Amino acid sequence: MLPALARATRAPLALVLTLSPLAAAADLHVDAGLASGANDGSTWADAFQGPDGLQAALAAATAGDRVFVRQGTYVPTTTATRTISFTLPAGVEVYGGFAGGESDPAQRPPIGSAPTVLSGDLGTLGVVTDNSFHVVNAAGATAASVLDGFTLRDGNANGSGNNNKGGGILCLSGASPTVRNCRFEANRCTFGGGAGYVNSSAPSFTDCQFVDNVGGSFGGAFDVATAGAVRWERCTFTGNTAARAGALEIFSSTGPVVSNCLFEANVATGSGGGGGLWIGSGGNAQVRGCTVVKNRSTAQVAGGIMVSGAASASVANTILWDNEGPGGAQGSTNQLSGSTNVTYCVVEGGLAGTGNLGLDPQFFAPTTGDYRLAFGSPAIDAGNNGAVPAGTTLDLGGNPRFVDDGAAPDTGAGTAPIVDIGAYEADGVQVLAAYCFGDGSGTPCPCTNPGTTGRGCANGTYTSGAKLSASGVPSVSNDTLVLSVTASTPGQPGIFFLGDNAVNGGAGVTFGDGLRCAGGGVCRVQVRTADLFGDLASSISVSAKCGLVQGDVKRLQWWYRDPSASPCGTGFNLSNGLEVTWLP
Repeated sequence: MLPALARATRAPLALVLTLSPLAAAADLHVDAGLASGANDGSTWADAFQGPDGLQAALAAATAGDRVFVRQGTYVPTTTATRTISFTLPAGVEVYGGFAGGESDPAQRPPIGSAPTVLSGDLGTLGVVTDNSFHVVNAAGATAASVLDGFTLRDGNANGSGNNNKGGGILCLSGASPTVRNCRFEANRCTFGGGAGYVNSSAPSFTDCQFVDNVGGSFGGAFDVATAGAVRWERCTFTGNTAARAGALEIFSSTGPVVSNCLFEANVATGSGGGGGLWIGSGGNAQVRGCTVVKNRSTAQVAGGIMVSGAASASVANTILWDNEGPGGAQGSTNQLSGSTNVTYCVVEGGLAGTGNLGLDPQFFAPTTGDYRLAFGSPAIDAGNNGAVPAGTTLDLGGNPRFVDDGAAPDTGAGTAPIVDIGAYEADGVQVLAAYCFGDGSGTPCPCTNPGTTGRGCANGTYTSGAKLSASGVPSVSNDTLVLSVTASTPGQPGIFFLGDNAVNGGAGVTFGDGLRCAGGGVCRVQVRTADLFGDLASSISVSAKCGLVQGDVKRLQWWYRDPSASPCGTGFNLSNGLEVTWLP
C-alpha cells in the first residue's frame, strides 16, 4: 500500500494527465518562391521554401495536420535520385492551389487559377529518362490522407518491379488516399497505369482530370488489379494511351465504381482493345452515368468498353457513341464488346437490354468537346434512378444530378425527377447556341488597350467582353431562368436585354466596343451593377417581364458601361449572345 502522502499526491496528478489536451493539429505552409522568413512552415511569411519545400513539410507533418501549398512547381528531390517520391503521411491533408495569405482551403481561388505542380522532372527539363519513377507514392496513406488541388506530371515509371507502374501515383498494399481536384498529365510507365497503379488498395478520385498519360501495356491512365472499392467520381479521361485499355483497366477487382465520368479520345494500340475501358478477369466493376466517346482501338473491335471474362461487370445510364475499332467502323461492337449487363444506356448501333437506346444522344457541341445534352436529346429523363450510386448528387459539371425537364417525357425508371443518361444532367435551359463572340475575325475597332484582359482586349487582339451564361428553367409557368455574367466591368451598371432575332445571322454588328447580337423587338429585362470582380446574376423572371409564351425562341445579351478600360473608346461593351427556347 502506498504511503498516505503518495496517495494524496497521486490523484491530482492523474487528474492533470486526464485534463491535459492532446497536441493541436497544425497548418503548415509551403511556398516555393519564398526567400525569407524562418522556413518552418508556421505561417505564409515563414513557409517552407524552395522547390523541395513540400518534402520538408511532409516530413514535419503528423496525423491531423493540414499542409497548404502555394502556387509554383515542386519536385520530390533536388538530387537525381529517381526512387524518391512525394509520400502522403497517414491522416495528413495536403492542399495546393493557394495564392498565398489564405487560412483555409475554402478561401483558395478557383481550382486551376493558382496552379500548383508536383513534377517528376528531376534532371534535364523535357528529358523523361531521368524523371522520378512516381510523382506520389501513397504507401501508408489512409482515406484521411487528402491530396487536393495539384497537377501531377512527368512521372516516368520505366524501371523494374514496382518502379514500372504508376508514373503519377502508386497505391499498393492498402494505400487508399482521398484525391480531389487534381490533374494527372504526361505521366508514363512501361507496365501499367501511366497516371496511377492500384493494387490491393481502394483510393478515391473526385473531380480529377487524366490527360495524355501513357500506360505501357495496361491502362493509359490507370491499371487497377486485385483492388477493392476504388472510386472515380466526376473525372475526365482524355488522350491517354496504352496497349490494352487506353484510359482505364480494371482487372480482377471487387467494388470499383466509375461514376459521372467522361472518356474521350483515348486509344488502345494492342490486341487487348478497350479504347476507353477494359474490364476483365472477374470482379464486379460498375460504370454509372458516364459518357464514353471518340475512343479508339487500333487492333480490336471494342473502341469504347471491352469486357473480358467479367460476367458481373455492369454498365448503366451511360452513353457509348462514336467509338472506333480497326478501320473506323462505329457499330455497337465498337462501342462495347463482351458479356456484361448493360441497361438504360445509349449505344450507337443499338444494343439489346432494358432501357437501352440506339438514338443519337444529341450532344450540345461535340466538335468543341461539349458533351452536355442538347434540347430534345433522347437521353434526357431516360436513365434508371435505381442505378445511381448512393450519395451521388452532382453531375460531371458540378450541377444537380436529378433535374426534371418539363419538355421531355420520363422514359426512364423511377420517380421523377428521372436521372439523365450520360455524364451531364440537362438543366432545362434550352440554350440552343452560345454565339456571337468577337474572336478577332470581325474586329469592330482597333484594340487600343492591349493591357486589358477580359473586357475587350487580350494581348492586342479584340475578344468579346463579358461572358453571359444561363442556368435554371425558362418556363412560362415557373420561370427559374437565371442569367449570369462574368468579366464585366467591376462596379459598373449594365442591362440584360432580350431580342427577337440573331443580328446578321448570328455574327452580330459593331456596336460600341463590341457586337450587337440580339435584335428585332427588344425587351429590357433588368438593370444590374457588377460586383468588385465583374460578376453578377439576374434576379427577375424574364418570362414575366417580357410577356413570353410557350415556344418563344429569344436571344439574350448583356450591355454594360466600360468607361475606364474601353478598347474602342466608346465607353460601353457587350457580352456574347444566348439563344433560349421557353417551355410550358
